[in-house]
Amino acid sequence: MGRRTNEKCWACSLLSANEARHLHDVTLGGDGCWKDEICHSRRSYYRKGKDQKRQKAAIAELSVPLPVVPYVVLHTYVDKPRQVQDEVVIHALYAELWMGNQVIARTEPQHTFGLPPRLVKAYAKQLLDALYDRYGNGRRSGFERFASQVQHSIAQCPIRPCPYHGAHLNPYSPGGRE
Repeated sequence: MGRRTNEKCWACSLLSANEARHLHDVTLGGDGCWKDEICHSRRSYYRKGKDQKRQKAAIAELSVPLPVVPYVVLHTYVDKPRQVQDEVVIHALYAELWMGNQVIARTEPQHTFGLPPRLVKAYAKQLLDALYDRYGNGRRSGFERFASQVQHSIAQCPIRPCPYHGAHLNPYSPGGRE
């Protein structure tokens, strides 16, 4: 049978190291039970669980492969994080087709700022349809809607020239006027 849990040490392990020292170290005005050589390992022991080593040996890990299904991820470039019904202007977007853990195809990123929201939604639907036409093999599964939408900052826009980056305004830069 193992040693009983020291309730004071267990409660101390829930605090940050600075809080615990302040509460228990004599030099910091604490109650005097802090001992550097003991407390560090004891706090770790209580945080991780005293039966951790036994549990790891007893639990067998079983890997069950998932069926590989296609799914489409929509990437948008916006000036601020967008909520579901926001009217935030989408600067640019593109879609990726994934099969399991691999990217199979990616549409070309396009600037969409200036388009009304209904046209941006229609364009996103066109992206889904284009990927389905090319890679769907007659099965609509995975192409009905976007599996997820990933938002990026406008600063990460991959399209050049880009009005946001302004490189086209510098006459001496590549892609600028001469």
